[in-house]
Amino acid sequence: MLNKADITAYLRSPLPEICLYESTDSTNLRCKALAEDGAPEGTLVIAEHQTAGRGRLGRSFFSPADTGLYMSLLLRPTVPPEEALSITTCAAVCVSEAVEALSGRSAGIKWVNDIYIDNRKVCGILTEAAFSQDGHTLRYAVLGIGVNVASPEGDFPLELAEIAASVFGSPCEDMRPRLAAEIVNRFMTWYPRLSEKAFYPEYRDRLFLRGKPVQILWGSTSGSGICLDVDRDFRLLVHREDGTVTAISSGEVSVKPV
Repeated sequence: MLNKADITAYLRSPLPEICLYESTDSTNLRCKALAEDGAPEGTLVIAEHQTAGRGRLGRSFFSPADTGLYMSLLLRPTVPPEEALSITTCAAVCVSEAVEALSGRSAGIKWVNDIYIDNRKVCGILTEAAFSQDGHTLRYAVLGIGVNVASPEGDFPLELAEIAASVFGSPCEDMRPRLAAEIVNRFMTWYPRLSEKAFYPEYRDRLFLRGKPVQILWGSTSGSGICLDVDRDFRLLVHREDGTVTAISSGEVSVKPV
């Protein structure tokens, strides 16, 4: 089981608190509860296993014991609410860099929050924010990250077998605490300058959808086109079949079969 000493040994700067669970419903839920109780920024929650791990749009996140890294970091950012997406996109860059540094494998980003290796998903990111009563400021944000570090016993379920993969094929000693610390180290380096979006070039370079035909779904609207790029506000730019260019700030995108 993960322990605080192993994680702390790889951190460049100590965190105010590291909370470890053998099993919990969701690290994001635990972290939000701590935030409501006044926990300081930088509080880190990690679980060996999640019984109700969550992804975007209410989807479940497969969280088996011992082979994954399931962590949530409490933030109290000063950026305006409309820039909260930068937390997710910055984290995507940091996870990609951490994975590459420890595994030697190239990691790509699928807009907006998934990390892929060899065309399969190895990580999902979910940022949840609480706003002030007037909606003009963020009270706090919880950055949730789930990484398939090694393949689970018996491999992935059938419904995930074609789309999910792990960073390392088999469990590697000390790799989960190293990866947790490496992600935190990189994120906390960018975080004080989050509003500058200095990590944008790295995000853009890793976006593997560029130039590909995609299917898009945002709100009640759907369509298809060619992914052109991502702008500095991290909106996906899609050249639609009718000749227009749509900038998408939230929604779902997938590679369109050709």
